[in-house]
Amino acid sequence: MNIIVMQLIAFVRNSLNPQKFIGQKLSPEDFYKWRNYIVKEADSLKILISVTSLSDYEIEKLITQIVDLSNTINSYIFRQFKLIRSHAQAKNINEYYNFTLHQLDSIILTFHVQFPGPSGKVKISDSNLYVILNGLKKDFYKLSQNLQFSTVEKELINIVQMGLLKLMHKKRITRNDSNYISEIISTLLRNENLDNTKLAELLIIHDFNTSEFYSYCIKKWKINLEDIPGLHEQQEMLLLEKDRIFELENTSRLSMPNNKKRLFFELNNFLDEKSTTVKRMVKLRRRFIRDNQKSKGGSRFLINLPVPQFGLFLRMQIEKGLLAKENLGDLFKFFATHFYTPNAEYISADSLQKKSTDVEFATAQKLKGQLIGMLNWLNTNFNLSNYN
Repeated sequence: MNIIVMQLIAFVRNSLNPQKFIGQKLSPEDFYKWRNYIVKEADSLKILISVTSLSDYEIEKLITQIVDLSNTINSYIFRQFKLIRSHAQAKNINEYYNFTLHQLDSIILTFHVQFPGPSGKVKISDSNLYVILNGLKKDFYKLSQNLQFSTVEKELINIVQMGLLKLMHKKRITRNDSNYISEIISTLLRNENLDNTKLAELLIIHDFNTSEFYSYCIKKWKINLEDIPGLHEQQEMLLLEKDRIFELENTSRLSMPNNKKRLFFELNNFLDEKSTTVKRMVKLRRRFIRDNQKSKGGSRFLINLPVPQFGLFLRMQIEKGLLAKENLGDLFKFFATHFYTPNAEYISADSLQKKSTDVEFATAQKLKGQLIGMLNWLNTNFNLSNYN
């Protein structure tokens, strides 16, 4: 088989080069020999492909050589044909170039049918690339329009669009790449009423492992963690997310080509690391409390405020100068360590600090009610009603 391929390479590069036809006239017999040789070699290769035992490496090497030959003929037709445009037989030569190209592409197709795995890793021939990319671009623009009219946030839409465009404009795009792009676009087009959660889950299922989408998932989890005041509750959220992406992975059918590691494993690693950090924080907090209990007879106090109201209460004291604005991280860490709420046995210092600035109207309204209650207590117990 290698001998046939080497003979084809020599024939295409030496005998069919447009420069060889300059000032030369081809007889009907020359054209016949050209056509007959290409058909005979192509047929021989197709037979050998189906009966010869080849390793994946050998298959990739052979199909790469045929693709390179196809690209050479394609360049004769579109880039170098100007050399013989004024040739009296230019039209006939062009027809035979196209016939040769068709025969080479039929060999490539045979490889794809017989060995879809290894042949899918080889770059697409130039003659097929234009058709394939045109089809992908049409589907891409349709998907983009669907996403623009959906409830999906703009950041996630941009991540999907840029990720797909990068794959489509790879320098050496393979059939595996084009199949992956086509499948993921088709899946997203089939799913109506996409929202942030649904789209993100479909991307995880289809191993959309771009650095931008990975960072997007991590950012969302970090925001969710900051909104959860209790360390135990944070740990529960991480476990639930691990279970969720595990279920998504079990329904996965695709892998992004050329990626060494699946998106699931990278996301799972982050959740594992974060869960380990939270567990350590809980252990350290318990140890700290235990040590303080031994030395002081107890150092944690219940405050009957939800964490958001507690955070706002501390922020008011900071803004009014009752607590110093210096070392805010340490300040919130102190209150998170020494206080607990009815619903958060161990308070996250980061969450407490975030809740002090990201305040909802309902939280401010409820805290105002608490403060009015305190003022009423002062008025009642110290006869301050008649004093401004």
